[in-house]
Amino acid sequence: MRRSLIPALLLFMAAPAFAQSDGEGLKFDVTAGELVRFNLAVPDAINLGGPADTRGVTEALSGTVARDLRIAGYFNLIDKKAFLADPAKEGMEPNYVDWINIGTQGLVKAGYRIQGNEVVVDLRLYSIDGQRRITLAAPYDKAATVPLDPGKLRYHAHGFVNEVIRYFTKSPGFFNTRLVAVRHSGRSKELIMVSPDGLDETALTSTGGINMLPSLGGGRIYFTSFRNGGAHLFVLSGGKARPFAAFKGLNTGAALSPDGRSVAVTLSKDGNPEIYLLDPTTGAIQKRLTESWGIDTSPSWSPDGQRIAFVSDRHGSPQVWVMNADGSGQKRLTFQGDYNQTPDWNPRGDRIAFTARDERNVFDIFTIGLADGTITRLTQNQGNNEEPTWSPDGRYLAFTSTRTGSSQLWIMTADGRVQNRVSTGKGGYITPFWGR
Repeated sequence: MRRSLIPALLLFMAAPAFAQSDGEGLKFDVTAGELVRFNLAVPDAINLGGPADTRGVTEALSGTVARDLRIAGYFNLIDKKAFLADPAKEGMEPNYVDWINIGTQGLVKAGYRIQGNEVVVDLRLYSIDGQRRITLAAPYDKAATVPLDPGKLRYHAHGFVNEVIRYFTKSPGFFNTRLVAVRHSGRSKELIMVSPDGLDETALTSTGGINMLPSLGGGRIYFTSFRNGGAHLFVLSGGKARPFAAFKGLNTGAALSPDGRSVAVTLSKDGNPEIYLLDPTTGAIQKRLTESWGIDTSPSWSPDGQRIAFVSDRHGSPQVWVMNADGSGQKRLTFQGDYNQTPDWNPRGDRIAFTARDERNVFDIFTIGLADGTITRLTQNQGNNEEPTWSPDGRYLAFTSTRTGSSQLWIMTADGRVQNRVSTGKGGYITPFWGR
Protein backbone atom coordinates (compact mmCIF):
# COMPACT_ATOMS: atom_id res chain seq x y z
CA MET A 1 0.00 0.00 0.00
CA ARG A 2 1.28 3.52 0.75
CA ARG A 3 3.79 4.84 3.22
CA SER A 4 5.14 8.36 3.30
CA LEU A 5 8.71 9.23 4.14
CA ILE A 6 8.63 12.95 3.57
CA PRO A 7 6.35 14.09 6.43
CA ALA A 8 7.34 11.36 8.86
CA LEU A 9 10.74 9.71 8.85
CA LEU A 10 12.73 12.64 7.52
CA LEU A 11 11.45 14.68 10.45
CA PHE A 12 12.72 12.04 12.82
CA MET A 13 15.97 11.92 11.03
CA ALA A 14 16.08 15.56 11.31
CA ALA A 15 -33.60 9.75 3.43
CA PRO A 16 -35.88 8.75 0.41
CA ALA A 17 -37.65 5.40 -0.31
CA PHE A 18 -36.51 3.33 -3.28
CA ALA A 19 -37.93 0.54 -5.39
CA GLN A 20 -37.34 -2.81 -3.76
CA SER A 21 -38.24 -6.36 -4.59
CA ASP A 22 -38.55 -8.38 -1.38
CA GLY A 23 -35.71 -10.87 -1.10
CA GLU A 24 -33.56 -9.07 -3.65
CA GLY A 25 -32.40 -6.04 -1.68
CA LEU A 26 -32.28 -2.53 -3.05
CA LYS A 27 -31.90 -2.13 -6.78
CA PHE A 28 -28.90 0.19 -6.99
CA ASP A 29 -25.31 -0.04 -8.06
CA VAL A 30 -23.04 0.19 -5.03
CA THR A 31 -20.18 1.16 -7.31
CA ALA A 32 -22.00 4.33 -8.36
CA GLY A 33 -21.19 7.67 -6.79
CA GLU A 34 -24.68 8.36 -5.45
CA LEU A 35 -25.43 7.40 -1.87
CA VAL A 36 -28.74 5.58 -1.34
CA ARG A 37 -30.26 5.48 2.15
CA PHE A 38 -32.70 2.98 3.55
CA ASN A 39 -34.91 3.62 6.62
CA LEU A 40 -33.95 1.06 9.26
CA ALA A 41 -35.05 0.66 12.89
CA VAL A 42 -32.72 -0.89 15.48
CA PRO A 43 -34.43 -1.25 18.89
CA ASP A 44 -32.44 -2.19 21.97
CA ALA A 45 -31.72 -5.91 22.32
CA ILE A 46 -34.30 -7.84 24.34
CA ASN A 47 -33.42 -10.06 27.28
CA LEU A 48 -35.49 -13.17 26.58
CA GLY A 49 -35.00 -14.65 30.03
CA GLY A 50 -32.36 -15.71 32.50
CA PRO A 51 -30.20 -13.37 34.61
CA ALA A 52 -30.35 -9.62 34.16
CA ASP A 53 -27.77 -8.05 31.82
CA THR A 54 -24.87 -6.84 33.96
CA ARG A 55 -22.15 -7.50 31.38
CA GLY A 56 -23.15 -5.10 28.61
CA VAL A 57 -24.79 -7.68 26.35
CA THR A 58 -27.46 -5.25 25.12
CA GLU A 59 -24.90 -2.64 24.10
CA ALA A 60 -22.58 -5.25 22.56
CA LEU A 61 -25.41 -6.46 20.31
CA SER A 62 -27.84 -3.69 19.34
CA GLY A 63 -25.32 -0.94 20.11
CA THR A 64 -22.80 -2.52 17.77
CA VAL A 65 -25.38 -3.08 15.04
CA ALA A 66 -26.53 0.55 15.17
CA ARG A 67 -22.99 1.92 15.20
CA ASP A 68 -21.93 -0.24 12.26
CA LEU A 69 -24.96 0.74 10.20
CA ARG A 70 -24.25 4.44 10.76
CA ILE A 71 -20.65 3.97 9.65
CA ALA A 72 -21.80 2.03 6.58
CA GLY A 73 -23.65 5.12 5.34
CA TYR A 74 -26.43 3.35 3.45
CA PHE A 75 -29.00 3.65 6.23
CA ASN A 76 -31.11 6.23 8.03
CA LEU A 77 -31.62 4.92 11.56
CA ILE A 78 -35.06 5.87 12.85
CA ASP A 79 -35.02 7.74 16.16
CA LYS A 80 -36.14 5.45 18.99
CA LYS A 81 -38.42 8.24 20.25
CA ALA A 82 -40.49 7.77 17.09
CA PHE A 83 -41.22 4.09 17.76
CA LEU A 84 -44.93 3.32 18.10
CA ALA A 85 -44.33 -0.24 19.22
CA ASP A 86 -42.76 -1.15 22.54
CA PRO A 87 -39.98 -3.47 21.29
CA ALA A 88 -39.64 -5.27 24.63
CA LYS A 89 -43.37 -6.09 24.83
CA GLU A 90 -43.52 -6.86 21.13
CA GLY A 91 -40.85 -9.51 21.43
CA MET A 92 -39.09 -11.01 18.42
CA GLU A 93 -42.09 -10.87 16.06
CA PRO A 94 -42.91 -7.34 14.83
CA ASN A 95 -46.26 -5.63 14.55
CA TYR A 96 -45.73 -4.57 10.95
CA VAL A 97 -48.41 -1.86 10.98
CA ASP A 98 -46.71 0.03 13.82
CA TRP A 99 -43.39 0.01 11.95
CA ILE A 100 -44.95 0.90 8.59
CA ASN A 101 -46.65 3.92 10.16
CA ILE A 102 -43.31 5.51 11.08
CA GLY A 103 -41.75 4.93 7.68
CA THR A 104 -39.66 1.89 8.53
CA GLN A 105 -38.46 -0.18 5.59
CA GLY A 106 -36.26 -2.60 7.49
CA LEU A 107 -36.18 -3.72 11.13
CA VAL A 108 -33.42 -5.39 13.14
CA LYS A 109 -34.48 -7.46 16.15
CA ALA A 110 -31.89 -8.66 18.67
CA GLY A 111 -32.78 -11.07 21.44
CA TYR A 112 -30.57 -12.92 23.91
CA ARG A 113 -30.65 -15.32 26.82
CA ILE A 114 -27.72 -15.49 29.26
CA GLN A 115 -26.81 -19.06 30.26
CA GLY A 116 -23.81 -19.17 32.58
CA ASN A 117 -20.76 -18.03 30.62
CA GLU A 118 -22.56 -18.13 27.29
CA VAL A 119 -25.23 -16.12 25.53
CA VAL A 120 -27.81 -17.50 23.13
CA VAL A 121 -28.07 -14.69 20.56
CA ASP A 122 -30.92 -14.30 18.09
CA LEU A 123 -30.34 -11.55 15.48
CA ARG A 124 -33.02 -11.01 12.86
CA LEU A 125 -33.66 -8.76 9.86
CA TYR A 126 -37.24 -8.05 8.81
CA SER A 127 -38.51 -6.49 5.62
CA ILE A 128 -41.31 -4.21 6.76
CA ASP A 129 -42.30 -3.52 3.16
CA GLY A 130 -42.49 -7.26 2.48
CA GLN A 131 -43.85 -8.07 5.96
CA ARG A 132 -41.56 -11.03 6.49
CA ARG A 133 -38.28 -12.07 8.02
CA ILE A 134 -35.28 -12.09 5.70
CA THR A 135 -33.23 -15.27 5.92
CA LEU A 136 -29.54 -14.40 6.10
CA ALA A 137 -26.55 -16.68 5.66
CA ALA A 138 -25.49 -18.99 8.51
CA PRO A 139 -24.92 -18.54 11.38
CA TYR A 140 -27.39 -15.64 11.22
CA ASP A 141 -30.28 -17.77 9.96
CA LYS A 142 -31.03 -18.89 13.53
CA ALA A 143 -29.99 -18.33 17.13
CA ALA A 144 -26.31 -18.90 17.93
CA THR A 145 -24.42 -19.52 21.16
CA VAL A 146 -21.64 -16.99 21.82
CA PRO A 147 -19.26 -16.71 24.81
CA LEU A 148 -20.30 -14.09 27.36
CA ASP A 149 -17.56 -11.69 26.34
CA PRO A 150 -18.26 -8.20 24.93
CA GLY A 151 -15.56 -8.52 22.26
CA LYS A 152 -16.91 -11.85 20.99
CA LEU A 153 -20.48 -10.56 21.10
CA ARG A 154 -19.45 -7.52 19.08
CA TYR A 155 -17.64 -9.75 16.57
CA HIS A 156 -20.84 -11.77 16.12
CA ALA A 157 -22.85 -8.57 15.68
CA HIS A 158 -20.32 -7.28 13.12
CA GLY A 159 -20.81 -10.43 11.09
CA PHE A 160 -24.57 -9.96 11.20
CA VAL A 161 -24.24 -6.39 9.92
CA ASN A 162 -21.98 -7.63 7.11
CA GLU A 163 -24.83 -9.88 5.98
CA VAL A 164 -27.42 -7.11 6.34
CA ILE A 165 -25.29 -4.95 4.07
CA ARG A 166 -24.92 -7.84 1.64
CA TYR A 167 -28.71 -8.16 1.46
CA PHE A 168 -29.22 -4.50 0.66
CA THR A 169 -26.20 -3.86 -1.58
CA LYS A 170 -25.19 -7.27 -2.98
CA SER A 171 -21.75 -6.88 -1.39
CA PRO A 172 -20.90 -7.75 2.25
CA GLY A 173 -19.76 -5.27 4.84
CA PHE A 174 -16.24 -4.91 6.21
CA PHE A 175 -16.85 -4.98 9.94
CA ASN A 176 -14.90 -8.15 10.71
CA THR A 177 -11.78 -6.81 9.01
CA ARG A 178 -9.00 -5.06 10.92
CA LEU A 179 -6.82 -1.98 10.60
CA VAL A 180 -3.31 -1.51 11.90
CA ALA A 181 -2.19 1.96 12.92
CA VAL A 182 0.08 3.86 15.28
CA ARG A 183 -1.15 5.36 18.52
CA HIS A 184 1.09 7.95 20.11
CA SER A 185 1.23 9.39 23.58
CA GLY A 186 4.08 11.71 24.43
CA ARG A 187 7.24 10.51 22.70
CA SER A 188 6.09 6.91 22.44
CA LYS A 189 4.59 5.56 19.20
CA GLU A 190 3.22 2.03 19.33
CA LEU A 191 1.46 -0.23 16.83
CA ILE A 192 -2.14 -1.21 17.41
CA MET A 193 -4.71 -3.37 15.67
CA VAL A 194 -8.25 -2.00 15.73
CA SER A 195 -11.69 -3.02 14.52
CA PRO A 196 -13.39 -0.69 12.00
CA ASP A 197 -15.79 0.56 14.67
CA GLY A 198 -12.84 1.40 16.95
CA LEU A 199 -14.15 -0.47 20.00
CA ASP A 200 -11.78 -3.43 19.91
CA GLU A 201 -8.18 -2.28 20.03
CA THR A 202 -5.13 -4.45 20.68
CA ALA A 203 -1.59 -3.24 21.38
CA LEU A 204 0.93 -4.89 19.06
CA THR A 205 4.12 -3.29 20.43
CA SER A 206 5.09 -1.89 23.81
CA THR A 207 8.68 -0.77 23.37
CA GLY A 208 8.24 2.76 24.68
CA GLY A 209 10.01 3.97 21.55
CA ILE A 210 9.12 4.83 17.96
CA ASN A 211 7.32 2.26 15.83
CA MET A 212 5.82 3.52 12.57
CA LEU A 213 4.18 2.92 9.21
CA PRO A 214 2.60 -0.53 9.64
CA SER A 215 1.19 -2.55 6.76
CA LEU A 216 -0.83 -5.73 6.99
CA GLY A 217 -0.83 -8.57 4.49
CA GLY A 218 -0.39 -12.31 4.26
CA GLY A 219 -0.90 -12.69 8.01
CA ARG A 220 2.13 -10.49 8.70
CA ILE A 221 2.63 -6.89 9.75
CA TYR A 222 5.62 -5.02 8.36
CA PHE A 223 6.67 -1.83 10.12
CA THR A 224 9.53 0.57 10.74
CA SER A 225 11.09 0.82 14.18
CA PHE A 226 13.96 2.76 15.71
CA ARG A 227 14.50 0.15 18.42
CA ASN A 228 17.96 -0.77 17.09
CA GLY A 229 19.12 2.80 16.62
CA GLY A 230 18.13 3.35 12.99
CA ALA A 231 15.03 3.32 10.80
CA HIS A 232 14.92 -0.45 10.28
CA LEU A 233 12.13 -2.70 9.02
CA PHE A 234 10.61 -5.44 11.16
CA VAL A 235 7.97 -8.07 10.53
CA LEU A 236 5.45 -9.12 13.18
CA SER A 237 4.00 -12.60 12.94
CA GLY A 238 2.61 -14.95 15.57
CA GLY A 239 2.92 -12.22 18.17
CA LYS A 240 6.68 -11.89 17.70
CA ALA A 241 8.62 -9.19 15.87
CA ARG A 242 11.86 -9.98 14.06
CA PRO A 243 14.25 -7.84 12.00
CA PHE A 244 13.39 -7.77 8.30
CA ALA A 245 15.66 -5.17 6.63
CA ALA A 246 18.44 -3.15 8.20
CA PHE A 247 20.39 -1.67 5.31
CA LYS A 248 22.39 1.51 5.80
CA GLY A 249 20.13 4.56 6.07
CA LEU A 250 16.34 4.42 5.87
CA ASN A 251 14.40 1.17 5.64
CA THR A 252 10.69 1.89 5.46
CA GLY A 253 7.38 1.85 3.58
CA ALA A 254 6.91 -1.92 3.28
CA ALA A 255 3.99 -3.07 1.10
CA LEU A 256 3.42 -6.76 0.32
CA SER A 257 2.51 -7.54 -3.30
CA PRO A 258 -0.93 -9.08 -3.96
CA ASP A 259 0.67 -12.42 -4.84
CA GLY A 260 2.83 -12.35 -1.70
CA ARG A 261 6.10 -12.76 -3.61
CA SER A 262 7.65 -9.34 -3.07
CA VAL A 263 7.66 -6.48 -0.61
CA ALA A 264 8.04 -2.98 -2.03
CA VAL A 265 10.06 -0.77 0.30
CA THR A 266 12.00 2.48 0.41
CA LEU A 267 15.75 2.21 1.07
CA SER A 268 18.38 4.95 1.14
CA LYS A 269 21.36 2.61 1.31
CA ASP A 270 22.81 4.01 -1.92
CA GLY A 271 22.24 7.67 -1.10
CA ASN A 272 18.80 9.18 -1.60
CA PRO A 273 15.62 7.15 -0.93
CA GLU A 274 14.65 4.77 -3.76
CA ILE A 275 12.11 1.97 -4.14
CA TYR A 276 13.22 -1.66 -4.08
CA LEU A 277 11.61 -5.08 -4.04
CA LEU A 278 12.60 -7.42 -1.20
CA ASP A 279 11.99 -11.10 -0.58
CA PRO A 280 9.00 -11.25 1.83
CA THR A 281 10.66 -13.85 4.06
CA THR A 282 14.37 -13.11 4.05
CA GLY A 283 14.39 -9.38 3.28
CA ALA A 284 16.99 -9.91 0.55
CA ILE A 285 16.91 -7.43 -2.34
CA GLN A 286 15.15 -8.76 -5.42
CA LYS A 287 15.29 -5.65 -7.60
CA ARG A 288 15.83 -1.90 -7.51
CA LEU A 289 12.89 -0.13 -9.17
CA THR A 290 13.72 3.59 -9.18
CA GLU A 291 16.89 5.60 -9.69
CA SER A 292 16.52 9.38 -9.62
CA TRP A 293 18.13 12.33 -7.91
CA GLY A 294 14.95 12.96 -5.87
CA ILE A 295 13.16 11.09 -3.12
CA ASP A 296 11.09 8.09 -4.27
CA THR A 297 8.88 6.60 -1.57
CA SER A 298 5.41 5.36 -0.46
CA PRO A 299 4.91 2.36 -2.80
CA SER A 300 1.33 1.09 -3.24
CA TRP A 301 0.45 -1.95 -5.36
CA SER A 302 -2.34 -2.11 -7.91
CA PRO A 303 -4.79 -4.92 -7.03
CA ASP A 304 -3.53 -7.07 -9.93
CA GLY A 305 0.09 -6.61 -8.84
CA GLN A 306 1.10 -5.29 -12.24
CA ARG A 307 1.80 -1.67 -11.25
CA ILE A 308 2.97 0.39 -8.30
CA ALA A 309 1.98 3.91 -7.34
CA PHE A 310 4.60 5.93 -5.48
CA VAL A 311 5.64 9.45 -4.52
CA SER A 312 8.56 11.26 -6.14
CA ASP A 313 9.85 14.82 -5.93
CA ARG A 314 12.17 14.37 -8.91
CA HIS A 315 10.47 17.31 -10.66
CA GLY A 316 10.73 19.58 -7.64
CA SER A 317 7.71 18.77 -5.46
CA PRO A 318 6.20 15.53 -4.16
CA GLN A 319 3.78 14.10 -6.74
CA VAL A 320 2.06 10.76 -7.29
CA TRP A 321 3.68 8.58 -9.95
CA VAL A 322 2.96 5.11 -11.31
CA MET A 323 5.25 2.47 -12.80
CA ASN A 324 5.15 -1.14 -13.84
CA ALA A 325 6.00 -3.67 -11.16
CA ASP A 326 9.44 -4.20 -12.73
CA GLY A 327 10.24 -0.46 -12.54
CA SER A 328 9.62 0.30 -16.21
CA GLY A 329 7.18 2.86 -17.56
CA GLN A 330 7.53 5.42 -14.78
CA LYS A 331 4.94 8.15 -15.34
CA ARG A 332 3.81 11.16 -13.35
CA LEU A 333 0.13 10.92 -12.41
CA THR A 334 -0.67 14.17 -10.54
CA PHE A 335 0.05 17.65 -11.86
CA GLN A 336 -2.13 19.76 -9.58
CA GLY A 337 -0.80 20.88 -6.20
CA ASP A 338 2.74 21.09 -4.93
CA TYR A 339 2.69 18.46 -2.16
CA ASN A 340 0.92 15.18 -2.98
CA GLN A 341 1.71 12.08 -0.96
CA THR A 342 0.55 8.77 0.66
CA PRO A 343 -1.09 7.16 -2.42
CA ASP A 344 -3.28 4.10 -1.90
CA TRP A 345 -4.59 2.09 -4.85
CA ASN A 346 -8.28 1.22 -4.73
CA PRO A 347 -8.85 -2.58 -4.60
CA ARG A 348 -11.20 -2.17 -7.57
CA GLY A 349 -8.29 -0.79 -9.56
CA ASP A 350 -9.90 2.37 -10.91
CA ARG A 351 -8.74 5.09 -8.51
CA ILE A 352 -5.89 6.12 -6.26
CA ALA A 353 -6.52 8.04 -3.04
CA PHE A 354 -3.84 10.44 -1.82
CA THR A 355 -3.15 13.34 0.53
CA ALA A 356 -2.56 16.82 -0.89
CA ARG A 357 -1.74 20.19 0.64
CA ASP A 358 -3.98 23.00 -0.56
CA GLU A 359 -3.37 26.72 -0.98
CA ARG A 360 -4.04 27.31 2.74
CA ASN A 361 -1.33 24.82 3.75
CA VAL A 362 -4.01 22.41 4.95
CA PHE A 363 -3.90 18.71 4.10
CA ASP A 364 -6.95 17.01 2.59
CA ILE A 365 -7.81 13.74 0.86
CA PHE A 366 -8.40 13.39 -2.87
CA THR A 367 -8.82 10.61 -5.40
CA ILE A 368 -7.63 10.49 -8.99
CA GLY A 369 -9.28 8.36 -11.66
CA LEU A 370 -6.88 6.13 -13.57
CA ALA A 371 -8.94 6.26 -16.76
CA ASP A 372 -9.23 10.02 -17.21
CA GLY A 373 -7.11 11.67 -14.49
CA THR A 374 -10.15 13.31 -12.87
CA ILE A 375 -9.37 14.50 -9.34
CA THR A 376 -12.11 14.45 -6.69
CA ARG A 377 -11.80 16.18 -3.34
CA LEU A 378 -13.25 14.20 -0.41
CA THR A 379 -12.50 16.41 2.62
CA GLN A 380 -12.42 20.17 3.17
CA ASN A 381 -12.60 22.73 6.00
CA GLN A 382 -12.30 20.06 8.70
CA GLY A 383 -8.75 20.29 10.00
CA ASN A 384 -5.96 18.24 8.43
CA ASN A 385 -7.10 15.00 6.80
CA GLU A 386 -4.38 12.57 5.75
CA GLU A 387 -3.18 9.02 5.12
CA PRO A 388 -6.13 7.42 3.28
CA THR A 389 -6.36 3.63 3.14
CA TRP A 390 -9.05 1.75 1.23
CA SER A 391 -11.35 -0.88 2.70
CA PRO A 392 -11.00 -4.38 1.20
CA ASP A 393 -14.12 -3.84 -0.94
CA GLY A 394 -12.98 -0.42 -2.18
CA ARG A 395 -16.17 1.31 -0.99
CA TYR A 396 -14.71 3.15 2.02
CA LEU A 397 -11.60 4.95 3.17
CA ALA A 398 -10.07 5.08 6.63
CA PHE A 399 -7.94 8.15 7.31
CA THR A 400 -6.70 10.45 10.05
CA SER A 401 -8.20 13.82 10.87
CA THR A 402 -7.46 16.61 13.36
CA ARG A 403 -10.96 18.13 13.11
CA THR A 404 -11.68 17.29 16.77
CA GLY A 405 -8.24 18.33 18.05
CA SER A 406 -5.71 15.51 18.09
CA SER A 407 -5.27 13.17 15.13
CA GLN A 408 -7.97 10.48 15.19
CA LEU A 409 -9.13 7.61 12.98
CA TRP A 410 -12.12 8.22 10.73
CA ILE A 411 -13.96 6.19 8.09
CA MET A 412 -15.83 7.69 5.15
CA THR A 413 -17.71 6.43 2.15
CA ALA A 414 -15.75 6.51 -1.11
CA ASP A 415 -17.53 9.70 -2.19
CA GLY A 416 -16.75 11.43 1.13
CA ARG A 417 -20.41 12.14 1.92
CA VAL A 418 -20.60 10.12 5.16
CA GLN A 419 -17.70 10.49 7.62
CA ASN A 420 -17.52 9.02 11.12
CA ARG A 421 -14.85 9.08 13.80
CA VAL A 422 -14.06 5.52 14.91
CA SER A 423 -11.05 5.75 17.26
CA THR A 424 -11.99 5.60 20.93
CA GLY A 425 -8.68 5.30 22.81
CA LYS A 426 -6.52 7.95 24.40
CA GLY A 427 -3.78 9.76 22.50
CA GLY A 428 -3.44 10.42 18.80
CA TYR A 429 -3.63 8.00 15.88
CA ILE A 430 -1.59 8.10 12.67
CA THR A 431 -0.77 6.03 9.56
CA PRO A 432 -3.70 3.57 9.40
CA PHE A 433 -3.50 0.61 7.05
CA TRP A 434 -6.62 -1.44 6.25
CA GLY A 435 -5.88 -5.15 5.92
CA ARG A 436 -6.98 -6.70 2.64
